[in-house]
Amino acid sequence: MKHLLAVIVAVVGLVAVVTGCGGSPRYDARLVAADSLMHDVPDSALALVQAVDTASVPHEGDRAYRDLLLTQARYRCYITATTDSAINRALTYYRQHDGEREKLTRAYIYKGAVMEELGHPDSAMLYYKHAEATAAPDDYFNLGYCKLRIAELYQDQISQDSSAIKRLKDAIYYFSSISDTLHIISALGKLGSICGTINPDSSIIYLTQAIQLSLSYNPSLQYSHKSTLAGIYYYQKDYKNAIKLSMDVLNNGQDYSNETQFYYYAILSYLKLGHLDSAKQVMKLVPDPIDKVDSMNYYNALAEIANVEDNHIMYKENNELAHEITESLLSESKKGKITVAEKEYDKIQDKTEFESKKNNGIKLFISIFLILLLIIIFISYYANCKLRNRINENSMIKHELENALADLKEQANRNKTVSTLVAHRITALNYLYQDIRVRINDESKVKKVVPLSSVIKSMNERNEILNIKLDEKFWIDMKLSVDGEYNGIYSFVESNYPNLSEKDLELFCLLCANLSPQIIKLCMNLSSAKTVTNYRSIIIKKKMGLDMSFDNFVQKYLDGDFSK
Repeated sequence: MKHLLAVIVAVVGLVAVVTGCGGSPRYDARLVAADSLMHDVPDSALALVQAVDTASVPHEGDRAYRDLLLTQARYRCYITATTDSAINRALTYYRQHDGEREKLTRAYIYKGAVMEELGHPDSAMLYYKHAEATAAPDDYFNLGYCKLRIAELYQDQISQDSSAIKRLKDAIYYFSSISDTLHIISALGKLGSICGTINPDSSIIYLTQAIQLSLSYNPSLQYSHKSTLAGIYYYQKDYKNAIKLSMDVLNNGQDYSNETQFYYYAILSYLKLGHLDSAKQVMKLVPDPIDKVDSMNYYNALAEIANVEDNHIMYKENNELAHEITESLLSESKKGKITVAEKEYDKIQDKTEFESKKNNGIKLFISIFLILLLIIIFISYYANCKLRNRINENSMIKHELENALADLKEQANRNKTVSTLVAHRITALNYLYQDIRVRINDESKVKKVVPLSSVIKSMNERNEILNIKLDEKFWIDMKLSVDGEYNGIYSFVESNYPNLSEKDLELFCLLCANLSPQIIKLCMNLSSAKTVTNYRSIIIKKKMGLDMSFDNFVQKYLDGDFSK
């Protein structure tokens, strides 16, 4: 026993070591530290991750963690991805290892981000959707970030504002749940930008909230949203506010000085107010365009200045250049692909969910069927056990009766003449013996296995077989025998105690005949022999109203204490 206990303790200890006592795997401390810095100081996180040499982390889990953090840190530091090999390794690992749900969600997110940077927005959409489906219900940050990434993806598409708006509102809800002010500001800014052409009043509210939060969280963030708000004011023909915000960005938002958007709004607003010189002065400050959007704004601004100066040649030339860039941007829009990608993903998910529900329904049906089958088998087994017990019991009673008959016959043989009492007793017991023997023979013919379709019916049939039905002749012989042996006790009780039922009188008769409780139980079709014992006192005390035991009553009667 001691050896067995020692083995069990050793096994439990080994399992605890292998499973890490039920907790998450332990990762390299340097990687954990880098992960903790990722949100606030991604550049420091990147430096820490890059300092971790792959050779120094032999464990596969640490290598996958490093690949995930490296991809995440590069993206957060605006280093454009040129390959997806690192995030692919991380994604492969986390797909194969349960218990790393949060990291798998992140791997899907940054796989999507990399695919965006590699020019595959439709593939990016699928990975963001995978991330949404994988994230835990209480993983508010990753859920919010998925919504934000999908919204940004749609923000670059044509006529997909409603899809982006819904996801940005969801993102704000998730980020608010964890008080993530930085991403709340980002989502509010993007929401204000998208709503600008649909609902300018709402757009102004969202952007103003973003600016106010920026002032208390990180003042440098306000200028991006002021630049967007300047455009909203311009399209609302509030040119003074558009100029005010644009010049604030120009003079104080050095981090945004390379963006041509707010220059464009300032130039057009000055032109609308008739300040050509101011517009031309701002135009001189516009940096060289760095992308097609900057180029479009740049040539539009030149075209508007040329138009005010009545320089038709320059207006036409710059306007055509801006138009060409606009057409190019429209043709590059992946609206169709992204929309199709999301719909295809949702379709597959719906089909998978349907199949899952269908399979669960089948499993539930099978489970219920098996449970019912087990119940029926148990009932059948129980019924068979009860039958075997009754058969064994009746066999014992049969032997009791045989012994009782043998004793009576021996008594008769000793006496030359058989008394009427003994004759009646022999006749009654012989009848009972024959009846029991017939029942036992019938029981042996009953099938021991009950058909499942007729369990209840079969049980009822067996109960019928076990019932002993004694006719009037049996009771006449038995009552005569008892009256003869006990000086008319049965007739006395029958005449003087009217509260006793026919069944009570029959039971009284059998008790006086000194038959065993088992035999009496069988004759009266009672549930157990214990019931016979209980009836001994019930008949005397409750039915006859006497304060004595059954045996005392019989003795007092024989002693003549009761009038005959």
